[in-house]
Amino acid sequence: MLISNLALHCIASFFRGQESMIPQNVESRLPFVLLMLNHRQYHSAIFHRKDYQDSFSNNAYSSSSLRFGVAVGQNFFFGKAEKFSVGLLELPFRVGVPFNIPLELQDEFGHATQLTNDIKPILEASGLTLQYEELTAGANCIIKGVTAKGCVNSCQGKNFNLKITLPGLKEDTQIFKIRLQPGPPYQLKVKPDSEILKIENGTAFPFQVEVLDESGNITAQPKLIVHCKFLGASNLPVYSVDCSNAGTNILTGPVIHVLNIKKDQMLKARIEIPSCKDVPPVEKMIKLLPSSHVARLQVLSMNGQKAIQIKHQDEINWIAGDIMHNLIFQMYDEGEREIHITSAMAEKIKVNWTPKINREQLMQGLLPDVKVPTSVKDVRYCLISYLDDHVSLESAFTIRPLPDEPKHIKCKLEGSNTVQLGEDLQGEIDVMITDQYGNQVQTVTSACTGYLGVAGPGLDKSNLQITWQESTFTMRVKGIRFKPCALGSKELCFAWREFSDFLRVNLTAGSPAKLQIMDWPELEKPVAVINGRELLKPLVVQLCDEWGNPSPEPNVKISLTKSSNLKIVPSNHQHRTDDNGRANLGVISIHAPRGEHTLQLRALYNKIALECPVITFNVLPDPDKPIRLNVKYDKNASFPAGGTFPDFMVSVLSEDDNIIRNISPARISMKMWKGQGSGNRIPTDVTFSCSKIKDDKEDGFFYFRDKVIPERVGTYSIQFTFAMDKTNMLNSDQIIVEVVPNDPVRLLPDSLPATPAVSNVRAITSRTLVKDLHLHIMDEYNNHTGADLIGRVIAKIKSPNEDDTEIPQFQGKISTIEFPFDRGSAEIVSNLVLAENSPGRDSTEYILVFEPDLPALKKPLEPYRLSFMFYNDFKKQQQMATLTRERDQLSQSIGVYRNWFDTTNQLVNEMRCQVKEAETREIHLRNELRKHQIELPQTNTLQFVDSLIKQKMLDQDGLMKQPRRTCTLPNYPKGNQDILGKIAHLAQIEDNEAAKVISWHLASDMDCVVTLTTEAARSIFDETQGRQQVLPLDSIYKTLPDWNRPLPHLRNGKICFRPVGNPVFARDLLTFPDNVEHCQTVFGMLLGDTIIIDNLDAANHYRKEVVKITPCPTLLTREGDRIRSNGKFGGLQNKAPPMDKLRGMVFGAPVPKLYSAFTGQIDLLQQYRAAVVKLDDVNKDLNLHLRSLNTPEMLKKKQELAEQEKSLMLIEQKLGMTPSDKVSELLLQPVILDMPDTPIPPKRMRKETVKKLYR
Repeated sequence: MLISNLALHCIASFFRGQESMIPQNVESRLPFVLLMLNHRQYHSAIFHRKDYQDSFSNNAYSSSSLRFGVAVGQNFFFGKAEKFSVGLLELPFRVGVPFNIPLELQDEFGHATQLTNDIKPILEASGLTLQYEELTAGANCIIKGVTAKGCVNSCQGKNFNLKITLPGLKEDTQIFKIRLQPGPPYQLKVKPDSEILKIENGTAFPFQVEVLDESGNITAQPKLIVHCKFLGASNLPVYSVDCSNAGTNILTGPVIHVLNIKKDQMLKARIEIPSCKDVPPVEKMIKLLPSSHVARLQVLSMNGQKAIQIKHQDEINWIAGDIMHNLIFQMYDEGEREIHITSAMAEKIKVNWTPKINREQLMQGLLPDVKVPTSVKDVRYCLISYLDDHVSLESAFTIRPLPDEPKHIKCKLEGSNTVQLGEDLQGEIDVMITDQYGNQVQTVTSACTGYLGVAGPGLDKSNLQITWQESTFTMRVKGIRFKPCALGSKELCFAWREFSDFLRVNLTAGSPAKLQIMDWPELEKPVAVINGRELLKPLVVQLCDEWGNPSPEPNVKISLTKSSNLKIVPSNHQHRTDDNGRANLGVISIHAPRGEHTLQLRALYNKIALECPVITFNVLPDPDKPIRLNVKYDKNASFPAGGTFPDFMVSVLSEDDNIIRNISPARISMKMWKGQGSGNRIPTDVTFSCSKIKDDKEDGFFYFRDKVIPERVGTYSIQFTFAMDKTNMLNSDQIIVEVVPNDPVRLLPDSLPATPAVSNVRAITSRTLVKDLHLHIMDEYNNHTGADLIGRVIAKIKSPNEDDTEIPQFQGKISTIEFPFDRGSAEIVSNLVLAENSPGRDSTEYILVFEPDLPALKKPLEPYRLSFMFYNDFKKQQQMATLTRERDQLSQSIGVYRNWFDTTNQLVNEMRCQVKEAETREIHLRNELRKHQIELPQTNTLQFVDSLIKQKMLDQDGLMKQPRRTCTLPNYPKGNQDILGKIAHLAQIEDNEAAKVISWHLASDMDCVVTLTTEAARSIFDETQGRQQVLPLDSIYKTLPDWNRPLPHLRNGKICFRPVGNPVFARDLLTFPDNVEHCQTVFGMLLGDTIIIDNLDAANHYRKEVVKITPCPTLLTREGDRIRSNGKFGGLQNKAPPMDKLRGMVFGAPVPKLYSAFTGQIDLLQQYRAAVVKLDDVNKDLNLHLRSLNTPEMLKKKQELAEQEKSLMLIEQKLGMTPSDKVSELLLQPVILDMPDTPIPPKRMRKETVKKLYR
């Protein structure tokens, strides 16, 4: 067949981009084209020769044009099928699962074709049975519904050669290889194969299951789960196993356990695949046999020949404290067959009441004995357990103890065990009967109360009640009370038949009925107390019952009533009792007038007033408390100005009106001011210190001698003060003195008149010397005096030059004029005028003299002189009068300036003296501190000194807080200054051993009160009704041992023998805090020449040597032995007891020496600090004052003074007067100059300066 190139071209257009698929060989193109035409849809195709020739001009084919047509869906031109091939197969192939086999038929040319006739294919495979449903002929030839069955031996399948034969074809057979896998589950195969299976109860049964397809092949697929359900009993397990991987597995699970099985029991096992409903289940019958393992424990108790079974959780009552014997132990399986206990089984048996078990006894079925608890409250839980690989069994029982026979009685107190005296016990006592272990016996009845008895010391049985308590099987005792007896713990005895028990109750005081004062002497007698002093012991009151027992009732208010004039410090009058029923008012001090005063304490309890005995205080005046100052002086003496006061003798009086001695004179001062002071604030102008006490005067008096009387006349107040402490001062009564003028000395006017300048012209005013001049008699200090003098004043004119005879005369040509003088004054009312044309030298200075003529005066007075200038010319007189006034003014101003500068210079000198003294004091104290090894830095001295003082004070306080031996014997109140105190308090001893032996040696005298006078001793004797021994010093003969006498082995400065044992006079070991001379008298009499030595051997040796030359005194050893002066030693009478046996009646230890060293160092440091501060202050004052002298104001004043002095000299030269006379006159009367910017010198310095100027 020839095809046109056009046809090929048309076909190629369908394969654009795939031209490689078109065959290049011409012979092959036509079948290709036909094949494409068979599969493609062409409506028409016309091949022209021309085109063919154009396309294949070079080919061998050439023919005329061929016209053909292809119709879609119609097979035209198919040849006869000659052969076939197998198409693509769909995997997998499983047994019994249909699958299709596609066939591709070809003609002889290999072209696809179709079957034209009815052919039945033949399928064959070795070992397989093959079937198919049909063969579809046509374009798609398929053998449908092919099933293969046969053995494949594995879940992975097996390879088979499948042979397909199509009879009638030239090549009718095709063989291809397939892998056939097992088919879907079809049936279950369960092993064992028997229908009835036997297993023991409590075991698991394994099944071998296989999942088979319809050909019997083991098959597997996902989620292939095989279940086994057991039927025939409750709570049976369900087995399941997964066969998804291998199709076979062991089906097993939990053990099959049926409770309470006693015989064989049939069960049904249903095995199925829940996911494969088409697979029929397999059922097996299971015969469940009772287990042969231990299934039950049984415990028996042998009671004689009878065995009593003890079931699980049984409660057994048994006698307390007894032992349970013969406990039998048995084990059974599920078939109630007893199991023989082997050694291995015995190892698995445990009991909880003992750690050790006899295994051989267990193999015989015997359990260990059980100890029953002794208390009925202790229940014993007994557990027997068996544990092996199959079962865990327990058998438990409880043993409850029962009380034994009565053996004791037991008392129990409900409530408080405290009973107040006189009242019933608030609590109730239950008496129970118990066995030997204390378990209450509950078999008794109410009849047992008749056998119960109660006894005890001081028990009051009048209200005793015994009752039976049915609910508790006890006997109750009420009404326990006691008669008045000693308080404290009381033991009550309760007896029942032959049994007894004891119970302790605490007997306390009854309800408060009265108040008592604790630890005080007999209150029937007045208690001696010094006014203002504290009592020797605190005031403590105790609530007591009616029998005097302390009653511990807290918060009871205690009030205090007292005499109206009795003051108590502290003043809190209300207190409350503490938990012990006590109220401590503390140590109070009594302030009251001398005499007896009462004090009473009261309490209010349950609206009942309780009172304590009245305390009567015999208030004695305090001999050491200053209350007033006694001043003695000559009250008839006069007080002339500038003179000296009479001697003032001041003493400090105590409350008993006796003089207080041993007072530092620095604490007494004398103050004086002008006028009369009123109120608390007293002005003080002058303060005088005490003069040195003269040896011939009595002790206790302070003298103020040679004190200067003020220079100005007037009323003055004097008061003496005593510094009781740093803040409190004791003032005497004010002494009012009138300072009167001193002896008349001079005649002076009220005010100094100006220097007159006169002439002898007609005008009276030019000839007037003075007018309205008042002259008075003055003493040395310019006080008006001579008020009682009567006489005359003679005025006359004198010339400074005695040879000058030309003297001016008064008007009337007289030389003298007399004026009356009355009551100390002369008044020149009329003008004193010169005579007209009076003689006199021109420009000459004359003196107007006023001479007093007083017959009553023995000593003439100094006249008053007034200088004046005389001129003959009126004009010149007027000029000179002007110069004279200027001279007077300058003289007055210069006098004030000089007075001021003199005072200032004196102040500077005094300040420099103070600086010098302060420097000397500082250097001296610094050297003293160096002697105490205290070096001071050059800088920050005050800070260093302050810190050092603080440290020294801390060290001193720490030293004082250290324990120190003290005398605890109460001292006698010093109500009188004549009472020195008890001997135990008069001396102190540093060495402990010496203090012990000397205190013991003077034991009989330690309590003796030493007085200065027999009167004071008698007063103490009367106050104590003779119970207190006293020793008046005025009754002691004064020939006592010389305290400076050497020891007996020293004679005439030579050592007679070498002693051993460090002998020393006992008196030399004593130190006396106060009244040294009196104490030396006392202890010189008591100790004499008693010697202290180390030990008895040294004392005997010393005595043996001393008696060779002189009598030997009593010897005391530091070990406590005594050899009397007669040589006797040994025995209890001559051996000192230990320190604690002396009961505090021992001499105290003095303040440590280091304390005194600290005190001295602190005092020096404080003095040095004050000296440094003072040196700094005076230096500052001096520098400040020196700077003030160089200020512009002061320099200006100095310049003004120089200029005024120069002017004055010029004026005096012009006047022809004596230089500076007027200045001296002006200085006689003080003139105040207002200079506010100038430093004012101290008042004392100003007075001294004025005083010197007056003189």
